[in-house]
Amino acid sequence: MFVLAVQQGLNGLVLGSLYVLVALGLTLVYGVLVQINFAHADFVMIGAFSAYFVTHALHGDYLLSLAAAGAVGALLGYLVNAAIFAPLLGKGSELRPLIATIGVSVMLENGALALLGPVPYAFATRYSAEVIRFGPLYLTAQSVIILAVAATAIVLLHGFLRFTFLGKALRAVAQDRETAGLMGIAPDRLIMLTFIIGSALAGLGGALLAPVLVLTPFAGTSVIVKAFAIVIIGGFGNIEGTILAGLLVGLIEAMTTQVLDPGLIDIVVFGLLLAMLVIRPTGLIAERREENV
Repeated sequence: MFVLAVQQGLNGLVLGSLYVLVALGLTLVYGVLVQINFAHADFVMIGAFSAYFVTHALHGDYLLSLAAAGAVGALLGYLVNAAIFAPLLGKGSELRPLIATIGVSVMLENGALALLGPVPYAFATRYSAEVIRFGPLYLTAQSVIILAVAATAIVLLHGFLRFTFLGKALRAVAQDRETAGLMGIAPDRLIMLTFIIGSALAGLGGALLAPVLVLTPFAGTSVIVKAFAIVIIGGFGNIEGTILAGLLVGLIEAMTTQVLDPGLIDIVVFGLLLAMLVIRPTGLIAERREENV
């Protein structure tokens, strides 16, 4: 029983790491702009398909496809910010950018459907079948890659935000955009950087999810709904809260699969979300708005 619990704990950390990568992009953009990018789900989907096609083009080199998926996500973030957010921010209703990203999401999904068709793609890497054992415990090499890449991305993001000049400037923009501008910081460039980083994380998350999911043009939708729940549980705009909530949700899902039908797992997660909204609506880590990011 103890070994089973530890094994499920390891599985939960892998799953939670995937959720954290996807959710971090959402919470980063919200922390700086107080806006939600509904096209984020499709960045995950496009990152997944990018990894699929690059891996096949490189005859099975999956690790290089991770970098390619991150780059594709970063490019999408740049384009969406340049075409949608930059022209609309501060010009009329704050709902305009939100509604525009819904339009971008529909466009990307239907574009992918037209190009790729409705038939699901199966993506198995050579790491998926390679099992690494630790006594009675085991992980696939794919799971180890997920843990290593996710941990590296989280540490690098935290270090960038806390210890670099650009990271501190980005936090200043999140705190007060106008005052940051008066201090010589270029808010528009940092908002662009925020989108690039958040979207690169989405693309990377999609590439890591690709061997786990059945790939379709709507593959990102189920993941992004969970990511929204994680962002709310952790506290909108709070990086540390999002990381904690993502790992917690992954562990809860892995543990409850032992006692519940897989189709009921989402009930547990969203039950936690509702309880969190009632008991602690500010999220797991409650901070003032200016302390987020």
